[in-house]
Amino acid sequence: MPNLIDLLPEDRPRERLLADGPGRLEPAELLAIVLGTGRGSGEDALQLAERVLRDVGGLDGLAAADLPALLGVGGIGPVKAARILAALELARRAPARTTQHDAVEPAPVEPLAACAERLRGQVPAGERAVLGVRADGAGEPVTLALGEGLGPQTRPGTLLVRLLDAGPGPWWVAVLRPGGPPTPRERDAADRILAAATLLGVRVGRVFVVAGRHYWPVAEDAP
Repeated sequence: MPNLIDLLPEDRPRERLLADGPGRLEPAELLAIVLGTGRGSGEDALQLAERVLRDVGGLDGLAAADLPALLGVGGIGPVKAARILAALELARRAPARTTQHDAVEPAPVEPLAACAERLRGQVPAGERAVLGVRADGAGEPVTLALGEGLGPQTRPGTLLVRLLDAGPGPWWVAVLRPGGPPTPRERDAADRILAAATLLGVRVGRVFVVAGRHYWPVAEDAP
């Protein structure tokens, strides 16, 4: 992630949150807004947020961190620790709610949940990965890309060739990442994957984004 000083004003976390909503921001960007400032030694708020997440073990570690654990991270003093703990406590107290973005279809729940759990054991917390999973949930997921999500740079052909090598489907493509609901770029990439699958004869029925404990259908092949 680039330094704050290298970003255009409209691309900085606070400005992006105000323009696009918090669901479009990465965890480090959200944490940078909570922190407010950096360390004061050439490390800006975004760099500090990234390091905090690394040091505590990602979002899961941050959620479990207490005051002594936070104060043990370089650059986090009482003020910043208090901000983090207050933000986490607000999140815990917020009532659970279901929105149209949170709705999931009953059919893919079990296979995708199992797929996501298996992948979380293979990549560091907060990282991205794209995988293929058979629609019937049988067998292990096929890792298509580690450290990557879906977007303009996605090469559908590369992903689909790996699925061809892995055997017949029908397949689902699942994107594991931090963050919120699918973005327009992810939807566009998912549509390109399905279009390429039709051309190559690969049976890909659905593309999902799996983010934390939520997942959303991004694209689906016509029956």
